[in-house]
Amino acid sequence: MNATRLWGSAFLLTSLAAVALVLAAGKAAPEPVAPRDPAKLSPVDAELLLNRIREGDLLAIKGDLAAARVQWNAAREKGEGYWPIHEALGDSLSRHRLDAEAEQEYEIAGRIAETQLGRAPDGVKVKRADLLVRLNRQDVALRLLIDCGAPDRLGPAMARILDSSPGLMEIVKRAADIRDARLWALVASVSKDPADRAVAISRFYRAVAPWDASLARRAVDELRAVKRFDDALLVCRDWAKATPNEIAVYETWSDLLAQQGDWTRARRVLTTIVDVRPGDPEAHRRLGVALRKWGAFAEALGQFEEFAKLRPEEPFAAQETIITLAAQGKLEDAMTRYQILTARKWDSRFGDVGAAARMALADECGRLLESARRAGNPEAVTRLRRFCGDLGVAEAGLFDIKIIMRWDAASDVDLDLTDPKGETVNHGHARSAAGAFYPYDNTTGYGPEHVTLKNAPKGKYRVGAHLHGSIRSSVEIEVILFEETPRERRIRQRLVLDGSNTQSWPIEFEIP
Repeated sequence: MNATRLWGSAFLLTSLAAVALVLAAGKAAPEPVAPRDPAKLSPVDAELLLNRIREGDLLAIKGDLAAARVQWNAAREKGEGYWPIHEALGDSLSRHRLDAEAEQEYEIAGRIAETQLGRAPDGVKVKRADLLVRLNRQDVALRLLIDCGAPDRLGPAMARILDSSPGLMEIVKRAADIRDARLWALVASVSKDPADRAVAISRFYRAVAPWDASLARRAVDELRAVKRFDDALLVCRDWAKATPNEIAVYETWSDLLAQQGDWTRARRVLTTIVDVRPGDPEAHRRLGVALRKWGAFAEALGQFEEFAKLRPEEPFAAQETIITLAAQGKLEDAMTRYQILTARKWDSRFGDVGAAARMALADECGRLLESARRAGNPEAVTRLRRFCGDLGVAEAGLFDIKIIMRWDAASDVDLDLTDPKGETVNHGHARSAAGAFYPYDNTTGYGPEHVTLKNAPKGKYRVGAHLHGSIRSSVEIEVILFEETPRERRIRQRLVLDGSNTQSWPIEFEIP
């Protein structure tokens, strides 16, 4: 009996002590769990915790969310303070659309990782931001990503938010203006407004990459298109500061000023080309080309003369001089200079100097012809076309005989012209004694190919087409005689060339 009484007393005392301990624990404030040192959690322990989370995933998939929470809570309790566990919990909760809880786990993971690693992993931040968007807290998500200070890596995630909530663009603009100019690239990539995009590109260029000439050109082009000339001029100013020896910046800058009618400043900026590149013949050439575009022909010719003094062995000054004389309307002088140029033997490294000059002159004459037609000046048009004919420019020139051939297949069809003396001009014999000229052999298909003759001798002519290979080709040939004169006559002929019929002479005509 005494033993029983003693045992009961001991049990009572023990129970009272336990209750006291429980009450004391309930009254005390919970201690915050310090971030766990990753080095103190073994890989095996970490994997066991991750397995618990995976087991919770499987239970949730089966519909037993209560059992899943038991596994997740156990993993959270054992892994509290270890950021990868919180991230994994966030992943599981997010998969099962428990967005608010998942966002909280990602927030904890990021906070702990920032303490332990110095920064939260981008992946955690992006996941949290995606959840914030799902929770309709897009502005918080966007600010979170901006705060990361990594627009190059997180730009796509921010772009997704802006795509769904374009009204938040002002948040990015303010941050780009005050905190991180790299964000202007994000504004430029997402903005649908051409003016916003142009300004953003210029702001990014000026603050982040003033050495990038291609970006400067793009910024100026887009700003010019939306008539933001002041911003474009600021780009040019910074471009010149970053690369003061770059000729293109002064050309672009002066063009902008000229477009605004500020010719005094435009000329001053343009002539800087030769100041920053003293003794450089290319600087003189580029300055001359720009002056020619403005109609300052005498000054342009002076720059080409400087080039010739510095590099007399090169043909470029002579070529530019010929183009300038033509632009000035001095076609006879241009032709004289052209004949001198083609008569001189140039070093082979410069290629076909005459052909290059002829192509450049053809381009210039094309611009002059367009201008003369717009102005309603038929005399100027005829004069320019005769000049092109003297050069042998088939498309624009006037000739006694002009033949044009086109075809419909990716084949090689050649044009032939036989004159009254029996001499045939074609791809293998480009010039005849009478002056017929075959300027270009088109071997890749569709044409056109031409044969021209400035002063046609009297007699009978034959026009033919010759197919190389067996690709069936429908060919159209047009003969134009004495274009833009009372004697003008046109002859057109269609024919088909294939493997069984590779050569044909479908047109004959006579010059009386």
